[in-house]
Amino acid sequence: MVEIWKKLQNLIKNLTTCHQQIMPMEIPPVSQERDLKSIQTEISHLREQNAALRFKLMATDVELDSSKNTIKVFIDEKNRLQKKAKNLQDLLDENNGVNGPLSSPIPGVRGLYDLTSDKHISSSDAQQETNASLSTLHTLIQYLQSLPGVKPTLCGSPEVQKDNQQAELERLKGCYDFMKRLNERLSITLKECKTDSEKLSMHLGTLESACTALRLALQSSEKCLRTYSVLLALVEAKEEILLGQVAVGDLINSGWSLLPKDLEIKTKLFLMEVKKTFGREGPLSESMKKGIGIPAFDRFYAPWLSEEEEQTLKDYVRSLKFDLTSIALQEQQHMGKDRLSHSHEVSHLAEIIKTKVDNAIKSSMEASPGQHEKPLRAQILQELTDTKEGLTEIKASLQLLQTEKRALELQIACETEQERAYMLIRDQLQMGLVPREEDSPSDEKRMVYLKNASSRGEHSDQSLDLQQLLDSLTRCNDMRIHIENLTSDLEQLSSNVHLEKAQAAQVIMDFFKAHRNLFITYQNACRKYKEQQRKLDSQAGLMSQHHLQQLQSLMQTIMNLQIQKTAKDTGPSTKN
Repeated sequence: MVEIWKKLQNLIKNLTTCHQQIMPMEIPPVSQERDLKSIQTEISHLREQNAALRFKLMATDVELDSSKNTIKVFIDEKNRLQKKAKNLQDLLDENNGVNGPLSSPIPGVRGLYDLTSDKHISSSDAQQETNASLSTLHTLIQYLQSLPGVKPTLCGSPEVQKDNQQAELERLKGCYDFMKRLNERLSITLKECKTDSEKLSMHLGTLESACTALRLALQSSEKCLRTYSVLLALVEAKEEILLGQVAVGDLINSGWSLLPKDLEIKTKLFLMEVKKTFGREGPLSESMKKGIGIPAFDRFYAPWLSEEEEQTLKDYVRSLKFDLTSIALQEQQHMGKDRLSHSHEVSHLAEIIKTKVDNAIKSSMEASPGQHEKPLRAQILQELTDTKEGLTEIKASLQLLQTEKRALELQIACETEQERAYMLIRDQLQMGLVPREEDSPSDEKRMVYLKNASSRGEHSDQSLDLQQLLDSLTRCNDMRIHIENLTSDLEQLSSNVHLEKAQAAQVIMDFFKAHRNLFITYQNACRKYKEQQRKLDSQAGLMSQHHLQQLQSLMQTIMNLQIQKTAKDTGPSTKN
Protein backbone atom coordinates (compact mmCIF):
# COMPACT_ATOMS: atom_id res chain seq x y z
CA MET A 1 0.00 0.00 0.00
CA VAL A 2 2.89 2.38 0.69
CA GLU A 3 4.19 1.82 -2.82
CA ILE A 4 0.72 2.51 -4.23
CA TRP A 5 0.55 5.81 -2.35
CA LYS A 6 4.00 6.79 -3.52
CA LYS A 7 2.91 6.05 -7.05
CA LEU A 8 -0.24 8.10 -6.47
CA GLN A 9 1.83 11.04 -5.22
CA ASN A 10 4.03 10.86 -8.29
CA LEU A 11 0.96 10.77 -10.51
CA ILE A 12 -0.50 13.82 -8.77
CA LYS A 13 2.77 15.69 -9.19
CA ASN A 14 2.76 14.87 -12.90
CA LEU A 15 -0.82 16.11 -13.15
CA THR A 16 0.08 19.38 -11.47
CA THR A 17 2.97 19.88 -13.88
CA CYS A 18 0.63 19.21 -16.81
CA HIS A 19 -1.85 21.76 -15.48
CA GLN A 20 0.90 24.32 -15.05
CA GLN A 21 1.87 23.81 -18.69
CA ILE A 22 -1.70 24.46 -19.84
CA MET A 23 -2.48 27.38 -17.50
CA PRO A 24 -4.17 29.51 -20.28
CA MET A 25 -6.79 26.82 -20.53
CA GLU A 26 -7.65 27.41 -16.81
CA ILE A 27 -7.88 23.68 -16.01
CA PRO A 28 -8.28 23.33 -12.23
CA PRO A 29 -6.00 20.91 -10.31
CA VAL A 30 -7.33 17.39 -9.79
CA SER A 31 -6.45 17.14 -6.09
CA GLN A 32 -4.12 18.61 -3.52
CA GLU A 33 -1.26 17.10 -1.62
CA ARG A 34 -3.02 17.70 1.66
CA ASP A 35 -5.99 15.58 0.62
CA LEU A 36 -3.63 12.78 -0.42
CA LYS A 37 -1.88 12.83 2.95
CA SER A 38 -5.21 12.75 4.78
CA ILE A 39 -6.42 9.84 2.61
CA GLN A 40 -3.15 7.99 3.23
CA THR A 41 -3.41 8.46 6.99
CA GLU A 42 -7.05 7.36 6.93
CA ILE A 43 -6.21 4.23 4.96
CA SER A 44 -3.37 3.33 7.35
CA HIS A 45 -5.69 3.93 10.29
CA LEU A 46 -8.37 1.76 8.69
CA ARG A 47 -5.84 -0.99 8.05
CA GLU A 48 -4.78 -0.94 11.71
CA GLN A 49 -8.42 -1.01 12.81
CA ASN A 50 -9.10 -3.87 10.40
CA ALA A 51 -6.22 -5.92 11.84
CA ALA A 52 -7.33 -5.18 15.41
CA LEU A 53 -10.90 -6.15 14.59
CA ARG A 54 -9.77 -9.39 12.97
CA PHE A 55 -7.72 -10.24 16.07
CA LYS A 56 -10.65 -9.47 18.36
CA LEU A 57 -12.97 -11.52 16.17
CA MET A 58 -10.64 -14.51 16.32
CA ALA A 59 -10.41 -14.20 20.13
CA THR A 60 -14.19 -14.02 20.48
CA ASP A 61 -14.62 -17.01 18.16
CA VAL A 62 -12.24 -19.03 20.34
CA GLU A 63 -14.12 -17.98 23.49
CA LEU A 64 -17.45 -18.88 21.86
CA ASP A 65 -16.19 -22.32 20.87
CA SER A 66 -14.87 -23.01 24.38
CA SER A 67 -18.09 -21.83 26.02
CA LYS A 68 -20.17 -23.94 23.60
CA ASN A 69 -18.09 -27.00 24.44
CA THR A 70 -18.53 -26.39 28.18
CA ILE A 71 -22.28 -25.97 27.73
CA LYS A 72 -22.45 -29.23 25.78
CA VAL A 73 -20.58 -31.01 28.57
CA PHE A 74 -22.91 -29.53 31.19
CA ILE A 75 -25.99 -30.51 29.17
CA ASP A 76 -24.72 -34.09 28.87
CA GLU A 77 -24.01 -34.18 32.60
CA LYS A 78 -27.49 -32.79 33.29
CA ASN A 79 -29.12 -35.45 31.11
CA ARG A 80 -27.10 -38.14 32.86
CA LEU A 81 -28.18 -36.84 36.28
CA GLN A 82 -31.79 -36.74 35.10
CA LYS A 83 -31.55 -40.37 34.00
CA LYS A 84 -29.97 -41.28 37.34
CA ALA A 85 -32.74 -39.48 39.23
CA LYS A 86 -35.37 -41.17 37.08
CA ASN A 87 -33.86 -44.59 37.80
CA LEU A 88 -33.81 -43.85 41.52
CA GLN A 89 -37.40 -42.66 41.35
CA ASP A 90 -38.36 -45.86 39.55
CA LEU A 91 -36.65 -47.89 42.28
CA LEU A 92 -38.54 -45.93 44.92
CA ASP A 93 -41.80 -46.48 43.04
CA GLU A 94 -41.06 -50.20 42.82
CA ASN A 95 -40.39 -50.31 46.57
CA ASN A 96 -43.62 -48.42 47.18
CA GLY A 97 -45.43 -50.78 44.78
CA VAL A 98 -44.08 -53.81 46.60
CA ASN A 99 -45.06 -52.41 49.99
CA GLY A 100 -48.38 -50.88 48.86
CA PRO A 101 -50.38 -53.93 47.67
CA LEU A 102 -49.28 -55.92 50.67
CA SER A 103 -50.51 -53.34 53.15
CA SER A 104 -53.41 -51.89 51.19
CA PRO A 105 -56.25 -54.12 52.53
CA ILE A 106 -55.32 -53.41 56.14
CA PRO A 107 -55.85 -49.85 57.44
CA GLY A 108 -53.07 -48.01 59.24
CA VAL A 109 -50.15 -49.98 57.80
CA ARG A 110 -48.97 -47.15 55.54
CA GLY A 111 -47.98 -45.19 58.63
CA LEU A 112 -45.09 -47.60 59.18
CA TYR A 113 -43.46 -46.58 55.87
CA ASP A 114 -44.42 -42.92 55.87
CA LEU A 115 -41.38 -41.73 57.79
CA THR A 116 -41.75 -38.08 56.92
CA SER A 117 -45.28 -37.76 58.38
CA ASP A 118 -45.69 -36.98 62.07
CA LYS A 119 -49.17 -38.41 62.63
CA HIS A 120 -50.22 -39.42 66.15
CA ILE A 121 -51.56 -43.00 66.29
CA SER A 122 -54.53 -43.42 68.60
CA SER A 123 -54.62 -46.21 71.19
CA SER A 124 -57.85 -47.73 69.78
CA ASP A 125 -56.17 -48.73 66.48
CA ALA A 126 -52.93 -50.01 68.05
CA GLN A 127 -53.92 -53.67 68.03
CA GLN A 128 -55.09 -53.55 64.40
CA GLU A 129 -51.91 -51.82 63.25
CA THR A 130 -49.63 -54.31 65.06
CA ASN A 131 -51.47 -57.24 63.48
CA ALA A 132 -51.29 -55.61 60.05
CA SER A 133 -47.58 -54.86 60.49
CA LEU A 134 -46.86 -58.46 61.49
CA SER A 135 -48.72 -59.82 58.45
CA THR A 136 -46.98 -57.43 56.06
CA LEU A 137 -43.59 -58.24 57.57
CA HIS A 138 -44.25 -61.94 57.18
CA THR A 139 -45.18 -61.56 53.50
CA LEU A 140 -42.21 -59.22 52.89
CA ILE A 141 -39.75 -61.71 54.41
CA GLN A 142 -41.22 -64.49 52.27
CA TYR A 143 -40.78 -62.32 49.16
CA LEU A 144 -37.17 -61.49 50.08
CA GLN A 145 -36.38 -65.15 50.70
CA SER A 146 -37.82 -66.06 47.31
CA LEU A 147 -35.42 -63.66 45.55
CA PRO A 148 -32.32 -65.23 43.87
CA GLY A 149 -29.10 -64.85 45.81
CA VAL A 150 -30.83 -64.69 49.21
CA LYS A 151 -30.06 -67.58 51.53
CA PRO A 152 -33.07 -68.81 53.53
CA THR A 153 -32.50 -68.79 57.26
CA LEU A 154 -34.45 -71.12 59.54
CA CYS A 155 -35.20 -69.72 62.96
CA GLY A 156 -35.29 -71.96 65.92
CA SER A 157 -38.00 -70.11 67.87
CA PRO A 158 -40.73 -67.55 67.10
CA GLU A 159 -38.97 -64.94 69.28
CA VAL A 160 -35.84 -65.13 67.13
CA GLN A 161 -38.01 -64.93 64.01
CA LYS A 162 -39.69 -61.77 65.33
CA ASP A 163 -36.30 -60.22 66.12
CA ASN A 164 -35.06 -60.97 62.59
CA GLN A 165 -38.22 -59.50 61.11
CA GLN A 166 -37.83 -56.35 63.16
CA ALA A 167 -34.16 -55.97 62.13
CA GLU A 168 -35.06 -56.49 58.47
CA LEU A 169 -37.82 -53.91 58.76
CA GLU A 170 -35.45 -51.37 60.30
CA ARG A 171 -32.91 -52.01 57.56
CA LEU A 172 -35.52 -51.51 54.86
CA LYS A 173 -36.71 -48.32 56.53
CA GLY A 174 -33.15 -47.00 56.60
CA CYS A 175 -32.67 -47.81 52.91
CA TYR A 176 -35.94 -46.10 52.05
CA ASP A 177 -34.97 -42.97 54.00
CA PHE A 178 -31.56 -42.90 52.38
CA MET A 179 -33.02 -43.24 48.89
CA LYS A 180 -35.52 -40.50 49.62
CA ARG A 181 -32.82 -38.12 50.84
CA LEU A 182 -30.71 -38.99 47.83
CA ASN A 183 -33.59 -38.23 45.48
CA GLU A 184 -34.13 -34.85 47.11
CA ARG A 185 -30.43 -34.06 46.92
CA LEU A 186 -30.28 -35.01 43.25
CA SER A 187 -33.32 -32.86 42.45
CA ILE A 188 -31.69 -29.91 44.22
CA THR A 189 -28.44 -30.39 42.31
CA LEU A 190 -30.41 -30.67 39.07
CA LYS A 191 -32.13 -27.35 39.72
CA GLU A 192 -28.81 -25.71 40.57
CA CYS A 193 -27.26 -27.07 37.38
CA LYS A 194 -30.19 -25.66 35.40
CA THR A 195 -29.65 -22.20 36.88
CA ASP A 196 -25.92 -22.39 36.18
CA SER A 197 -26.57 -23.47 32.58
CA GLU A 198 -28.94 -20.51 32.15
CA LYS A 199 -26.20 -18.19 33.40
CA LEU A 200 -23.77 -19.73 30.93
CA SER A 201 -26.27 -19.21 28.11
CA MET A 202 -26.57 -15.54 29.11
CA HIS A 203 -22.79 -15.10 28.97
CA LEU A 204 -22.79 -16.85 25.63
CA GLY A 205 -25.40 -14.42 24.32
CA THR A 206 -23.29 -11.43 25.36
CA LEU A 207 -20.24 -12.90 23.67
CA GLU A 208 -22.25 -13.57 20.50
CA SER A 209 -23.49 -9.97 20.43
CA ALA A 210 -19.91 -8.72 20.77
CA CYS A 211 -18.87 -11.05 17.97
CA THR A 212 -21.59 -9.73 15.65
CA ALA A 213 -20.52 -6.15 16.42
CA LEU A 214 -16.94 -6.99 15.52
CA ARG A 215 -18.09 -8.63 12.30
CA LEU A 216 -20.05 -5.51 11.35
CA ALA A 217 -17.03 -3.32 12.05
CA LEU A 218 -14.87 -5.58 9.92
CA GLN A 219 -17.36 -5.39 7.05
CA SER A 220 -17.47 -1.59 7.22
CA SER A 221 -13.67 -1.34 7.19
CA GLU A 222 -13.48 -3.68 4.19
CA LYS A 223 -16.05 -1.55 2.36
CA CYS A 224 -13.96 1.57 3.06
CA LEU A 225 -10.87 -0.10 1.64
CA ARG A 226 -12.81 -1.15 -1.44
CA THR A 227 -14.04 2.40 -2.11
CA TYR A 228 -10.52 3.76 -1.71
CA SER A 229 -9.19 1.17 -4.15
CA VAL A 230 -11.84 2.18 -6.74
CA LEU A 231 -11.00 5.87 -6.34
CA LEU A 232 -7.29 5.13 -6.67
CA ALA A 233 -7.85 3.19 -9.90
CA LEU A 234 -9.87 6.09 -11.32
CA VAL A 235 -7.18 8.62 -10.45
CA GLU A 236 -4.49 6.50 -12.10
CA ALA A 237 -6.57 6.11 -15.28
CA LYS A 238 -7.27 9.86 -15.45
CA GLU A 239 -3.61 10.66 -15.02
CA GLU A 240 -2.64 8.36 -17.88
CA ILE A 241 -5.25 9.98 -20.16
CA LEU A 242 -4.15 13.53 -19.28
CA LEU A 243 -0.49 12.69 -19.83
CA GLY A 244 -1.34 11.22 -23.23
CA GLN A 245 -3.32 14.34 -24.20
CA VAL A 246 -0.50 16.64 -23.06
CA ALA A 247 1.99 14.65 -25.10
CA VAL A 248 -0.22 14.80 -28.21
CA GLY A 249 -1.37 18.38 -27.64
CA ASP A 250 -5.06 17.61 -28.17
CA LEU A 251 -6.57 19.02 -24.98
CA ILE A 252 -9.81 20.48 -26.33
CA ASN A 253 -11.29 17.16 -27.34
CA SER A 254 -11.43 15.28 -24.06
CA GLY A 255 -10.43 11.65 -24.09
CA TRP A 256 -12.53 10.19 -21.31
CA SER A 257 -13.76 7.61 -23.79
CA LEU A 258 -10.26 6.16 -23.74
CA LEU A 259 -10.79 4.75 -20.24
CA PRO A 260 -10.62 0.92 -20.11
CA LYS A 261 -13.97 -0.81 -20.30
CA ASP A 262 -13.30 -3.18 -17.42
CA LEU A 263 -12.61 -0.24 -15.11
CA GLU A 264 -15.75 1.50 -16.36
CA ILE A 265 -17.91 -1.56 -15.75
CA LYS A 266 -16.33 -2.18 -12.36
CA THR A 267 -16.89 1.40 -11.22
CA LYS A 268 -20.48 1.50 -12.49
CA LEU A 269 -21.32 -1.73 -10.69
CA PHE A 270 -19.73 -0.40 -7.52
CA LEU A 271 -21.75 2.84 -7.79
CA MET A 272 -24.93 0.81 -8.23
CA GLU A 273 -24.13 -1.18 -5.08
CA VAL A 274 -23.39 2.03 -3.18
CA LYS A 275 -26.67 3.59 -4.31
CA LYS A 276 -28.56 0.49 -3.24
CA THR A 277 -26.95 0.20 0.20
CA PHE A 278 -26.43 3.92 0.91
CA GLY A 279 -29.30 6.39 0.43
CA ARG A 280 -28.24 9.95 -0.28
CA GLU A 281 -31.51 11.32 1.04
CA GLY A 282 -30.84 10.14 4.61
CA PRO A 283 -30.32 12.46 7.57
CA LEU A 284 -26.63 11.65 7.84
CA SER A 285 -25.85 12.61 4.25
CA GLU A 286 -27.91 15.82 4.52
CA SER A 287 -26.08 16.91 7.66
CA MET A 288 -22.78 16.18 5.99
CA LYS A 289 -23.81 18.19 2.90
CA LYS A 290 -24.60 21.20 5.06
CA GLY A 291 -21.26 21.11 6.83
CA ILE A 292 -19.16 20.59 3.68
CA GLY A 293 -18.61 23.21 1.00
CA ILE A 294 -17.51 21.94 -2.41
CA PRO A 295 -15.99 24.50 -4.79
CA ALA A 296 -17.85 24.43 -8.11
CA PHE A 297 -16.13 25.42 -11.35
CA ASP A 298 -16.82 25.15 -15.04
CA ARG A 299 -15.06 22.36 -16.91
CA PHE A 300 -14.42 22.46 -20.62
CA TYR A 301 -14.29 18.63 -20.71
CA ALA A 302 -16.94 16.09 -19.75
CA PRO A 303 -15.75 14.26 -16.60
CA TRP A 304 -16.34 10.57 -16.35
CA LEU A 305 -17.70 10.80 -12.77
CA SER A 306 -20.12 13.60 -12.00
CA GLU A 307 -19.88 15.77 -8.91
CA GLU A 308 -22.95 14.07 -7.47
CA GLU A 309 -21.36 10.64 -7.83
CA GLU A 310 -18.11 11.81 -6.26
CA GLN A 311 -20.04 13.34 -3.37
CA THR A 312 -21.99 10.08 -3.02
CA LEU A 313 -18.76 8.13 -2.66
CA LYS A 314 -17.41 10.61 -0.10
CA ASP A 315 -20.63 10.46 1.95
CA TYR A 316 -20.56 6.66 1.74
CA VAL A 317 -17.02 6.61 3.15
CA ARG A 318 -18.00 9.04 5.93
CA SER A 319 -21.01 6.92 6.89
CA LEU A 320 -18.83 3.81 7.05
CA LYS A 321 -16.36 5.65 9.27
CA PHE A 322 -19.21 6.80 11.49
CA ASP A 323 -20.51 3.24 11.84
CA LEU A 324 -17.01 2.00 12.60
CA THR A 325 -16.44 4.59 15.32
CA SER A 326 -19.86 3.88 16.90
CA ILE A 327 -19.17 0.14 16.98
CA ALA A 328 -15.71 0.75 18.44
CA LEU A 329 -17.16 3.00 21.17
CA GLN A 330 -19.83 0.43 22.05
CA GLU A 331 -17.22 -2.30 22.22
CA GLN A 332 -14.97 -0.19 24.45
CA GLN A 333 -17.88 0.57 26.75
CA HIS A 334 -19.23 -2.97 27.04
CA MET A 335 -16.30 -5.29 26.38
CA GLY A 336 -13.51 -3.33 28.03
CA LYS A 337 -13.91 -4.92 31.45
CA ASP A 338 -16.64 -7.49 30.84
CA ARG A 339 -14.50 -9.90 28.83
CA LEU A 340 -12.36 -10.88 31.81
CA SER A 341 -15.43 -10.99 34.04
CA HIS A 342 -17.21 -13.26 31.51
CA SER A 343 -14.25 -15.63 31.30
CA HIS A 344 -13.85 -15.75 35.11
CA GLU A 345 -17.58 -16.30 35.53
CA VAL A 346 -17.61 -19.13 33.00
CA SER A 347 -14.67 -20.89 34.68
CA HIS A 348 -16.23 -20.38 38.13
CA LEU A 349 -19.57 -21.82 36.99
CA ALA A 350 -17.79 -24.75 35.38
CA GLU A 351 -15.96 -25.54 38.63
CA ILE A 352 -19.19 -25.25 40.63
CA ILE A 353 -21.10 -27.58 38.30
CA LYS A 354 -18.22 -30.05 38.31
CA THR A 355 -18.12 -30.19 42.11
CA LYS A 356 -21.88 -30.61 42.28
CA VAL A 357 -21.85 -33.41 39.76
CA ASP A 358 -18.99 -35.16 41.57
CA ASN A 359 -20.83 -34.97 44.87
CA ALA A 360 -24.00 -36.32 43.25
CA ILE A 361 -22.07 -39.22 41.72
CA LYS A 362 -20.44 -40.03 45.06
CA SER A 363 -23.78 -39.99 46.84
CA SER A 364 -25.38 -42.17 44.16
CA MET A 365 -22.50 -44.65 44.42
CA GLU A 366 -22.93 -44.75 48.18
CA ALA A 367 -26.66 -45.36 47.68
CA SER A 368 -26.09 -48.81 46.15
CA PRO A 369 -23.26 -50.41 48.16
CA GLY A 370 -24.49 -53.95 47.49
CA GLN A 371 -24.39 -53.66 43.71
CA HIS A 372 -21.40 -54.71 41.73
CA GLU A 373 -19.22 -51.71 41.10
CA LYS A 374 -18.68 -51.06 37.44
CA PRO A 375 -15.13 -50.46 36.31
CA LEU A 376 -14.31 -46.82 36.06
CA ARG A 377 -13.78 -45.19 32.72
CA ALA A 378 -10.24 -44.25 33.65
CA GLN A 379 -9.44 -47.88 34.49
CA ILE A 380 -10.85 -49.08 31.15
CA LEU A 381 -8.88 -46.43 29.29
CA GLN A 382 -5.76 -47.43 31.19
CA GLU A 383 -6.24 -51.06 30.22
CA LEU A 384 -6.74 -50.04 26.60
CA THR A 385 -3.54 -47.99 26.64
CA ASP A 386 -1.66 -50.91 28.20
CA THR A 387 -2.89 -53.27 25.49
CA LYS A 388 -1.96 -50.73 22.81
CA GLU A 389 1.53 -50.42 24.28
CA GLY A 390 1.87 -54.21 24.31
CA LEU A 391 0.80 -54.38 20.68
CA THR A 392 3.31 -51.69 19.73
CA GLU A 393 6.07 -53.61 21.54
CA ILE A 394 5.14 -56.82 19.71
CA LYS A 395 5.09 -54.98 16.39
CA ALA A 396 8.51 -53.45 17.07
CA SER A 397 10.00 -56.85 17.98
CA LEU A 398 8.46 -58.35 14.83
CA GLN A 399 9.99 -55.60 12.72
CA LEU A 400 13.41 -56.24 14.27
CA LEU A 401 13.11 -59.97 13.60
CA GLN A 402 12.07 -59.28 10.01
CA THR A 403 15.10 -57.05 9.46
CA GLU A 404 17.38 -59.74 10.89
CA LYS A 405 15.75 -62.33 8.64
CA ARG A 406 16.26 -60.14 5.57
CA ALA A 407 19.92 -59.59 6.45
CA LEU A 408 20.47 -63.34 6.79
CA GLU A 409 18.68 -64.01 3.50
CA LEU A 410 20.89 -61.47 1.74
CA GLN A 411 24.01 -63.07 3.22
CA ILE A 412 22.89 -66.54 2.07
CA ALA A 413 22.17 -65.27 -1.46
CA CYS A 414 25.59 -63.57 -1.64
CA GLU A 415 27.34 -66.71 -0.42
CA THR A 416 25.61 -68.87 -3.05
CA GLU A 417 26.61 -66.48 -5.83
CA GLN A 418 30.20 -66.35 -4.58
CA GLU A 419 30.36 -70.14 -4.42
CA ARG A 420 29.21 -70.32 -8.04
CA ALA A 421 31.89 -67.84 -9.08
CA TYR A 422 34.57 -69.83 -7.24
CA MET A 423 33.37 -73.04 -8.90
CA LEU A 424 33.63 -71.39 -12.33
CA ILE A 425 37.18 -70.20 -11.58
CA ARG A 426 38.16 -73.68 -10.43
CA ASP A 427 36.68 -75.26 -13.56
CA GLN A 428 38.56 -72.82 -15.76
CA LEU A 429 41.83 -73.59 -13.99
CA GLN A 430 41.23 -77.32 -14.26
CA MET A 431 40.47 -76.94 -17.95
CA GLY A 432 43.78 -75.10 -18.35
CA LEU A 433 45.67 -77.89 -16.57
CA VAL A 434 44.24 -80.72 -18.72
CA PRO A 435 46.00 -79.78 -22.04
CA ARG A 436 49.27 -79.34 -20.18
CA GLU A 437 48.99 -82.85 -18.78
CA GLU A 438 48.14 -84.17 -22.26
CA ASP A 439 51.22 -82.48 -23.73
CA SER A 440 53.57 -84.23 -21.30
CA PRO A 441 53.13 -87.81 -22.78
CA SER A 442 53.53 -86.37 -26.29
CA ASP A 443 56.87 -84.92 -25.18
CA GLU A 444 57.95 -88.33 -23.90
CA LYS A 445 56.96 -89.91 -27.25
CA ARG A 446 58.95 -87.24 -29.00
CA MET A 447 61.99 -88.09 -26.88
CA VAL A 448 61.67 -91.79 -27.77
CA TYR A 449 61.35 -90.89 -31.43
CA LEU A 450 64.46 -88.76 -31.22
CA LYS A 451 66.37 -91.57 -29.57
CA ASN A 452 65.35 -93.91 -32.38
CA ALA A 453 66.39 -91.35 -34.95
CA SER A 454 69.73 -90.92 -33.24
CA SER A 455 70.24 -94.67 -33.35
CA ARG A 456 69.61 -94.61 -37.05
CA GLY A 457 72.47 -92.21 -37.51
CA GLU A 458 71.06 -88.69 -37.54
CA HIS A 459 73.73 -87.08 -35.42
CA SER A 460 73.75 -83.60 -37.01
CA ASP A 461 70.75 -81.92 -35.22
CA GLN A 462 70.65 -84.03 -32.05
CA SER A 463 72.16 -81.57 -29.62
CA LEU A 464 69.91 -78.65 -30.64
CA ASP A 465 66.67 -80.63 -30.49
CA LEU A 466 67.49 -82.07 -27.13
CA GLN A 467 68.21 -78.63 -25.74
CA GLN A 468 64.88 -77.27 -26.99
CA LEU A 469 62.97 -80.22 -25.58
CA LEU A 470 64.59 -79.84 -22.21
CA ASP A 471 63.75 -76.14 -22.12
CA SER A 472 60.10 -76.77 -23.00
CA LEU A 473 59.85 -79.45 -20.31
CA THR A 474 61.29 -77.17 -17.66
CA ARG A 475 58.90 -74.42 -18.71
CA CYS A 476 55.93 -76.76 -18.46
CA ASN A 477 56.99 -77.85 -15.00
CA ASP A 478 57.38 -74.24 -13.90
CA MET A 479 53.95 -73.35 -15.24
CA ARG A 480 52.36 -76.31 -13.45
CA ILE A 481 54.00 -75.33 -10.17
CA HIS A 482 52.87 -71.73 -10.64
CA ILE A 483 49.27 -72.78 -11.35
CA GLU A 484 49.24 -75.03 -8.28
CA ASN A 485 50.50 -72.15 -6.17
CA LEU A 486 47.81 -69.87 -7.58
CA THR A 487 45.07 -72.40 -6.83
CA SER A 488 46.32 -72.82 -3.27
CA ASP A 489 46.41 -69.04 -2.82
CA LEU A 490 42.89 -68.76 -4.24
CA GLU A 491 41.57 -71.40 -1.86
CA GLN A 492 43.26 -69.68 1.05
CA LEU A 493 41.78 -66.31 0.05
CA SER A 494 38.32 -67.82 -0.33
CA SER A 495 38.60 -69.40 3.12
CA ASN A 496 39.68 -66.05 4.57
CA VAL A 497 36.75 -64.31 2.86
CA HIS A 498 34.35 -66.90 4.26
CA LEU A 499 35.75 -66.38 7.73
CA GLU A 500 35.46 -62.60 7.46
CA LYS A 501 31.87 -62.89 6.25
CA ALA A 502 31.00 -65.22 9.07
CA GLN A 503 32.55 -62.77 11.54
CA ALA A 504 30.63 -59.86 9.97
CA ALA A 505 27.38 -61.83 10.12
CA GLN A 506 28.04 -62.64 13.77
CA VAL A 507 28.74 -58.97 14.50
CA ILE A 508 25.50 -57.96 12.76
CA MET A 509 23.55 -60.56 14.73
CA ASP A 510 25.10 -59.34 17.97
CA PHE A 511 24.26 -55.76 17.03
CA PHE A 512 20.62 -56.61 16.29
CA LYS A 513 20.34 -58.57 19.53
CA ALA A 514 21.82 -55.69 21.53
CA HIS A 515 19.49 -53.24 19.80
CA ARG A 516 16.49 -55.41 20.55
CA ASN A 517 17.53 -55.81 24.18
CA LEU A 518 18.01 -52.05 24.51
CA PHE A 519 14.59 -51.42 22.97
CA ILE A 520 12.94 -53.90 25.32
CA THR A 521 14.68 -52.38 28.36
CA TYR A 522 13.63 -48.91 27.23
CA GLN A 523 10.01 -50.01 26.91
CA ASN A 524 10.12 -51.67 30.32
CA ALA A 525 11.59 -48.51 31.84
CA CYS A 526 8.86 -46.40 30.21
CA ARG A 527 6.20 -48.75 31.54
CA LYS A 528 7.63 -48.65 35.04
CA TYR A 529 7.84 -44.87 34.92
CA LYS A 530 4.22 -44.59 33.80
CA GLU A 531 3.10 -46.99 36.53
CA GLN A 532 4.99 -45.00 39.16
CA GLN A 533 3.51 -41.77 37.83
CA ARG A 534 0.04 -43.32 37.94
CA LYS A 535 0.55 -44.47 41.51
CA LEU A 536 1.77 -41.01 42.51
CA ASP A 537 -1.25 -39.40 40.85
CA SER A 538 -3.61 -41.76 42.64
CA GLN A 539 -1.85 -41.09 45.96
CA ALA A 540 -2.07 -37.36 45.35
CA GLY A 541 -5.79 -37.67 44.56
CA LEU A 542 -6.38 -39.70 47.71
CA MET A 543 -4.43 -37.18 49.79
CA SER A 544 -6.40 -34.31 48.30
CA GLN A 545 -9.68 -36.13 49.01
CA HIS A 546 -8.58 -36.82 52.57
CA HIS A 547 -7.60 -33.19 52.98
CA LEU A 548 -10.98 -32.05 51.67
CA GLN A 549 -12.75 -34.43 54.03
CA GLN A 550 -10.73 -33.06 56.94
CA LEU A 551 -11.59 -29.52 55.90
CA GLN A 552 -15.27 -30.41 55.67
CA SER A 553 -15.20 -32.04 59.09
CA LEU A 554 -13.43 -28.98 60.53
CA MET A 555 -16.01 -26.68 58.96
CA GLN A 556 -18.78 -28.85 60.38
CA THR A 557 -17.26 -28.76 63.86
CA ILE A 558 -16.81 -24.98 63.60
CA MET A 559 -20.45 -24.58 62.59
CA ASN A 560 -21.55 -26.83 65.46
CA LEU A 561 -19.46 -24.81 67.91
CA GLN A 562 -20.93 -21.58 66.57
CA ILE A 563 -24.44 -23.00 66.93
CA GLN A 564 -23.68 -24.07 70.51
CA LYS A 565 -22.23 -20.66 71.27
CA THR A 566 -25.27 -18.88 69.88
CA ALA A 567 -27.51 -21.24 71.85
CA LYS A 568 -25.56 -20.46 75.04
CA ASP A 569 -25.74 -16.74 74.33
CA THR A 570 -29.46 -16.81 73.65
CA GLY A 571 -30.15 -18.93 76.78
CA PRO A 572 -29.31 -16.27 79.43
CA SER A 573 -31.03 -13.57 77.39
CA THR A 574 -34.28 -15.57 77.36
CA LYS A 575 -33.98 -16.19 81.13
CA ASN A 576 -33.53 -12.51 81.76
